Amino acid sequence: MATSFWGYKNNTTPPNTFERQRVTPYHLFTKLGEPFVYVLSTSQFFHIDAPTYRLLDLCLIMPIEDAASQLASETQQSPEEIETIVSEVRFLAANGLFDVPDFSISDDEIERQLDRRYEGPWTKLELALAETCNLACKYCYCETFRDQPRKGLMSKKVAKDAIDWLFSACGNAKKLDITLFGGEPLTNKPVFRFLMDYSHRLARSHGKTIRYSMTTNGTLIDDMVIHYIKKHNFGLMVSLDGPPEIHDQQRPCHNGGGSYAAAAAGIRRLMNRRKRVTVRCTITKDSPPLLDLIRFFDDFGFSRIGIAYARDPLRDGDPLLTEMERTAISRQQDDILPILFEEFRRSKIPKYFPYARFIRSQGTSVTASGIALKCGASHGTITVGADGTLYPCHRFVGMSAFSLGSLETGPNVSLCRHFWHLYNRAVETQCASCWAIQLCRRPCPWDISKATGGFGAPEDWECRLVRASIERGAYVAWRMQKDFPEAFARLLGQGATNETDETDRF
Repeated sequence: MATSFWGYKNNTTPPNTFERQRVTPYHLFTKLGEPFVYVLSTSQFFHIDAPTYRLLDLCLIMPIEDAASQLASETQQSPEEIETIVSEVRFLAANGLFDVPDFSISDDEIERQLDRRYEGPWTKLELALAETCNLACKYCYCETFRDQPRKGLMSKKVAKDAIDWLFSACGNAKKLDITLFGGEPLTNKPVFRFLMDYSHRLARSHGKTIRYSMTTNGTLIDDMVIHYIKKHNFGLMVSLDGPPEIHDQQRPCHNGGGSYAAAAAGIRRLMNRRKRVTVRCTITKDSPPLLDLIRFFDDFGFSRIGIAYARDPLRDGDPLLTEMERTAISRQQDDILPILFEEFRRSKIPKYFPYARFIRSQGTSVTASGIALKCGASHGTITVGADGTLYPCHRFVGMSAFSLGSLETGPNVSLCRHFWHLYNRAVETQCASCWAIQLCRRPCPWDISKATGGFGAPEDWECRLVRASIERGAYVAWRMQKDFPEAFARLLGQGATNETDETDRF
C-alpha cells in the first residue's frame, strides 16, 4: 500500500515522454528497512510496502501489465492481492507517477529569470567588517582563495556608503537584511557600533525594518555587542568546534595558544542575557563522533546546533576530510535518529536537527527559478569587502575573478549575469539528470568555484551524500507524521528562524 506523507503538486512542469528523458519518473529507495518512492513530477514521497516496491521496480523496464505478471510469478501473492497492488500503482500513476519533468535549464531560461530579478530591488547586504581575524583556524579557506591582499578593517566611510547604497537600491521594499561577516567582524567594534546606529536610524526615517545577523567566533563578545544583539534580536551564529582539546587544536590564536577559554567566556556572557544562541561546529579529520559533539553542545547550553564539514574547493588533505571519511560521518546520522525520535516523543524539536529546513520546504513548490538560482549570491544579495569591492557572497571575498564592481558604481549587472550563466553551464548536464534536483536545487556555487573564475562540475560522491541525506530526511518526516504528529505540526508551525544557517546537509 502507498501512503503519501507529504508533498506538493508542481503543475508548472509539463509531463514529457519517459523515453526522451535522461531521468526516471520516480526514485525508489529504502531507509532502515522501510521502502519509499519519490515521484518527480509532483515532488512527493510515498511510503510503500515491499510488493509495491518490487512492482514499481519492474515498471521501470516493462509495462504495468507485464510487471504484474512478473510479480505474480515471483511471489505467493494471490490474484486479489496483485490486483490491489496494481490499483495502488494506478492511483500513483493518476498522480503523476509516470510523468517525467524536463529539468534542463537553458541559457535563455537563466536569462529570463535574471531579467525578472534585476528588474527588482536589492534588499540584502553582507558586510565583511574585517578581512582579518584574531584566530588562525587550520581549516580556514581564506588564504587558499584570496589572490588579493587582505584589506584589513572596513572604514566607517565604506560602511556608511554601503548602507546608503542599500537604501537607494531597495526601492519600496519595507524589509531589509544586513549580515555581518569577516574574518571576525568583532575585530572592528567601532564600525560595528557605527553601522548599527546609522542603519537603524535610516530605517526609522524611511519606514523600513532591518533584520540583522552575524557569524562570530565569540572571543570578542562584550556588553556593548550583547546590547545590540538583544536590542535588534540578531540572527546569531557562534563558531565553536567542541571541547577545549578539539577546539584549541583546530582554532588556535596566531601565537599558537588556544582560543577556547576566550570563546567560551564570551558565549556564556551572551547566554546570561539571551537564551537563544546557535553554535556552528566545523568537522575535520580530528573531530570526535557526532554524538559526542552533540552532547557536548547540549550540555554547554546552546539552543540550536549546526554541524558542517570543513570545506575548501582548492585544497585537499589535512585537515579536510576525504570521501571515505565524509561518508563514514554521514552514516553516523543513522545512529543519531533514535535520540531525535526520543525528543519528538517528548514533543520537542531536537537542538541538532539538520532536516528541519528540508521538511518545511516540502509544503511549497520549488519553481524553475528556485532550481536554477541556488541561492541569493549576486542576485538576491551582494557582499561588500572591507575596501568597498563587491562580491557574490562572503565566501568569494578577496577573489578578484569574482569581483562584481564597487560601491562607487554599484554591482555590475553584466558580471552578475555572467556568474550565473557560467554556473549553469558547469552543472546543467549532471544536475538535469538527477532525481533530487528539486530538493537539492543544485550545489553551492562557491563549493564548485575555481580561483581563476568559473566553476567545475559537482563531485559525484558529494552528490551521493546529498541524495542520502534527502532520503534520510524523507524517512524522518514519515516517522514524525506517523509516530509524533504533535512534534511534526510544531515543526511546520515554527517557520523560518532569524538565524544564519550555513550548515551542510549530511
